[in-house]
Amino acid sequence: MLALNRSYLIHLGQHNLLKTLKISMIRCMHRRLESSIIHNIATLAFKLLLNSDFNRTHLILFSQTILIIPTFITMCHESSHKLFQMICQKDLFNHLICIYSIKEAFVSLSENIDIIELCYMLGNIVALASIDLNQLEAMKQPFIHCLFNILDVCRQRQTSNEQSGKQTKMTSVWHPIIGHVRGKTSGMTVSNQEIVQRVIIQYKFLWSKSFVNMLFESIPTTSSGNQSLSTAKKETNIIRAKFEKLFHSKTTTDKLTTDELTQSICRITTFYQKLIQILTELRLQILCALSLQDSLISSLWQFLNNIGSTCGLKELLKIYETNKENYHPIFDLLQLFCNLCSYLATVLDEEEMYREQKYLTLDSWSQFCLFLNQFVYRLIRIEFERTITTSPKLKLENNQLYKTLHQLLILLHERNSRKSFTPDSHWLIREVKSSSSFMADLERDDSCALYLLEQIPHILTFKDRVKILQMFIEHDKEKECSEVSPLRHHSRNYYEIHRTNLFGDAFRALQNASSTIWKNTIRISFINQQGLAEAGIDQNGIFKEFIQEVTRQAFDPAFNLFKVTENRTLYPSPISDRTENYLYLFNFIGKILGKAVYEQIVLDIELAPFFLRHFISRKNLNYSCFDDLMFLDRDLYNNLNFIKHYDGDVSSLTLTYSIDEDVLGEMVTYDIIPCGRHINVTNDDKIVYIHRMSVYRTYTRIKNQIKMFSEGFKTLMKPEWINMFSVPELQQLISGESSDIDLEDLKSNIVYQGGYHRTHPVIKWLWQTLEQDFSREERALFLRFVTSSSRAPLLGFRSLNPPFTIRCLESSEHEEEGDSLGRILRNMVTINRTSSERLPSSSTCFNLLKLPNYKTRRILLDKLRYAIKANAGFELS
Repeated sequence: MLALNRSYLIHLGQHNLLKTLKISMIRCMHRRLESSIIHNIATLAFKLLLNSDFNRTHLILFSQTILIIPTFITMCHESSHKLFQMICQKDLFNHLICIYSIKEAFVSLSENIDIIELCYMLGNIVALASIDLNQLEAMKQPFIHCLFNILDVCRQRQTSNEQSGKQTKMTSVWHPIIGHVRGKTSGMTVSNQEIVQRVIIQYKFLWSKSFVNMLFESIPTTSSGNQSLSTAKKETNIIRAKFEKLFHSKTTTDKLTTDELTQSICRITTFYQKLIQILTELRLQILCALSLQDSLISSLWQFLNNIGSTCGLKELLKIYETNKENYHPIFDLLQLFCNLCSYLATVLDEEEMYREQKYLTLDSWSQFCLFLNQFVYRLIRIEFERTITTSPKLKLENNQLYKTLHQLLILLHERNSRKSFTPDSHWLIREVKSSSSFMADLERDDSCALYLLEQIPHILTFKDRVKILQMFIEHDKEKECSEVSPLRHHSRNYYEIHRTNLFGDAFRALQNASSTIWKNTIRISFINQQGLAEAGIDQNGIFKEFIQEVTRQAFDPAFNLFKVTENRTLYPSPISDRTENYLYLFNFIGKILGKAVYEQIVLDIELAPFFLRHFISRKNLNYSCFDDLMFLDRDLYNNLNFIKHYDGDVSSLTLTYSIDEDVLGEMVTYDIIPCGRHINVTNDDKIVYIHRMSVYRTYTRIKNQIKMFSEGFKTLMKPEWINMFSVPELQQLISGESSDIDLEDLKSNIVYQGGYHRTHPVIKWLWQTLEQDFSREERALFLRFVTSSSRAPLLGFRSLNPPFTIRCLESSEHEEEGDSLGRILRNMVTINRTSSERLPSSSTCFNLLKLPNYKTRRILLDKLRYAIKANAGFELS
């Protein structure tokens, strides 16, 4: 009878029994049916294996059907399934690993398994390995080969799915472990959040301290080496012990290629690189766990420094240049270190990075920045010099090494721009600055110079990039002007704006205007409270005042579109959606701001860095907004900081990936990740929670406002222009230098007319008044009175066009009169030719100050102070 049962089970196994069992079990999991049903299904599967004596054919069928059921092994182990315990004792793990560790066998076995099912199979194999660590110790080398084979097939599926998906424009499906998946996947795949979390728990063994140590213990050593390792384990940790064997001698280029110990260490880093490439949604968890491994980061850093000066820059570039495929195991080690540094640069707050200097010192960060900057620059140069048949841009975009290093470089530069840890000259590449052909090459769309400017613009000084921006804008203006006839342009670009309804008139007149109209000259005529046109011809001065007044009203928090942070910076208000047409208003304000930068009009507004950051198109930049919360929501910042440094069990705080907010008196729950209200926060993922919550508060709540504002801004300012600047530099483009006016610079670039000269008594009184009597705010008002802007030009007063001019005014003359020879000579040698009642006036469109020839310095002080504070529009002049 037993023989008959055995034969019958084997017969069923050959006729899709396991496939039927798989479908039944997944349906049970979908419907959350009783565990006894799942138990019975598992019993049939195990009996088939036992009765077949672990026949290879049935093991493969078992792998293709049962092991792709998510958390199958964990469910059997936790339920103390007797047959499961029996087959474990009969070496199920060994039988499976013997098949999986052979690449050709596993490729054939997994031919019809999709990537999601492969990920579930990986979880089950890991769970099986973690049940008996002694058995794993005996099979650790084949198990490592098994892991590599599974990850390689997953990566191959991932790549082929992405390529076929792009060609067929196939939609992607998001999975909480591997992210977006293109291509065909099994209809029976389980995506229940609770089950997915159990799969993730299976994976965690792979980055646990015990497994990481096991990997380093598996590195082969000589007999004498074993003795030293034994001693080292008592004194320090396993990771450091293995690395220290390399530090006794210099790591040469040849040693990087041939040394067995070096290759073994690189193989471990290759494994973790593959793991974070496949399990994309678990990237932060993996990096967080690895960063906590004893001495891993410091050992990797010491390893790089041991290669040569500047982290082995010369040696690594030599390997890259001689390797046409751009692959070498040492680059996996470099990439893993870069990924760990990216994680640290993202999650370390200013206290940890600058004061405590956790993980790496500031000097180490600075030194590594120097390496990254030079290495990325050389990589671009190398590819542009040697790539002939394919586009060097395309090759670099598909180069994982380049993408990883470039991403970290930009992230660290961004972090440094917020709070510096390197010298100002640290990022510059001097050979670019001294290259006579660089500027000429910028004219060609496919040039190396243009690509360098797009990818690593910080290698040039800020002033050089501003000059390049102005060159690009001038070329753009010439192109736009050539497409519009003068008559048509004049008739369409003249607008009357009532001062009593300035913002409303501006919005109605310009919101629907084309980009061509925005980029050409716009003429404004102000209508005063009496309904009369104000005196003054708009030669850009009136338009500058128009731009400044519109932005002043738009960014006023009372207008309900923007709010102010604790450090007095502006960002879109989360409740601005209650304003009618709010998205169109944000789009319009973005265009106004873009026009200001396009025309080099500086504005007195400071935007929040987390808002400005979204203007800059940085792909895959994992910037953390945690520090920005300090000024946006101090209570939330303090709470998250408490969670970050909490030594107890975070799960006891009963936090979920959701947030409750008061909306019109009603509490509404928002998920900060899909199904977040059902996912508890634990110690393992609290850093992920902090990051997600920070993103929600600084971006997700206002993403629609940011999107419309950014689109409006980019109507005039092309994305590639914006990308040349960091966030603080972009703020400088908008508002100029926030420091006090440089009077020495202003003095050096003044044009005098009407008899005035630098030694004239009235001019001396003017400078004395500005330096000694005026406050910083009054100096800003003085500059605004003459130029319509309270801030100095970005490149100094030398760049002001027309130049800042001071003209002498006599009581008997009309302002429109020119400079006669007699008048000039008379004013050069005399004072007190002007009525003491007359006020200074200005023509902002010409940056012209009309200063009467006063009798005393006291009169000049009183009249000038009154004039700059009068706020009488253009009718004062």
